[in-house]
Amino acid sequence: MKKIISVCLTALTVIALVAGCGAGQRAGESGGLTTIRVGTEKVTSDAGIFLADRLGYFKEAGIQIDYQRLNDAPSITNALATGHLEVAGASLAPGVFSALNRDIEIRVVGDKQSSRPGVSATQFAVRSEYARPTLDATLQALRGKKIAVHSKLSIQVFMLSNFLQRHGMSLSDFQVTPVLSPDQIGALKGNSVDAAVMLEPYLTEAVEAGIVKPASDLTEAAPPDGEVLTGLLYGKELLENRQLGTAFMVAYMRGVRAYNDAMFHDKNKQQAEQIIADESNTPLDLVQKTNPSGLDPEQRLDPAYLDRLQQFYVQQGTLTKAVKSTDVIDTSYADAARTQLGPYKPPAP
Repeated sequence: MKKIISVCLTALTVIALVAGCGAGQRAGESGGLTTIRVGTEKVTSDAGIFLADRLGYFKEAGIQIDYQRLNDAPSITNALATGHLEVAGASLAPGVFSALNRDIEIRVVGDKQSSRPGVSATQFAVRSEYARPTLDATLQALRGKKIAVHSKLSIQVFMLSNFLQRHGMSLSDFQVTPVLSPDQIGALKGNSVDAAVMLEPYLTEAVEAGIVKPASDLTEAAPPDGEVLTGLLYGKELLENRQLGTAFMVAYMRGVRAYNDAMFHDKNKQQAEQIIADESNTPLDLVQKTNPSGLDPEQRLDPAYLDRLQQFYVQQGTLTKAVKSTDVIDTSYADAARTQLGPYKPPAP
């Protein structure tokens, strides 16, 4: 069930668009509904969109979703930047900020995957022979060994760096090795790497096969409200049509809240898991076993976090210069949705 789950973004080449982005039509009317093209890899972290769609929230908002199935984040972001998509999810890797340095009309408006203490679908795992009784001992056993990340341009490098610093170590103490997420299980099994920053569902697959043991959920340094790993991005269409942009966010926020109700409070959990499994083409039993992604029911964005993230990329040499966080994000859509829906209230036990 390999599907490319790319959290890497390279610098955008916005004049080129991959085949498969659709016919290039703008958002339009279909059966009285406004069609919104959403760039997605249709993975489990798209749960908020899946639930908002299947539970009828988009339809209630007058929206019909047209999934544009693309296989990598640069393709998704290129399509968004050139007006071939209205909405997309993209990892907050250097390419997003590079695009904004060139005044491309895209903005991060919400959260499509985040982590917070105790909740993360991106975790650090080690080959079983390196597992020790304590995390510090495990890291010492790994010193000098190869740690796989999806890409050297991935936000995973930022997460790994923060994690290691919390334990008195740094990236230079290891051989940080790029291995695409779907290929990490084979690399670990074949002893090509010794540990990895792993995405779900690959983490659970590797654990169940006895190849790795989870060592950390990488949230030790995360703030209580969490930090966004994959942003929900709007292109020009929804940035100019605020009414439509707000309607999409209201429906999406309802889907995210239904996800939180299900995954963390057991309300209609079986239904939610089945929808996620169906839409992501993932076996239901695997969805039930994997660590759930974080999705913020308030869709908050932290400018200070984005500043730290950019400064890290600049120091690593993967971003030429930082842009103002206020030029990266637009919180007005989430603010409007919260005003309409009210604050998130977990369901009563």
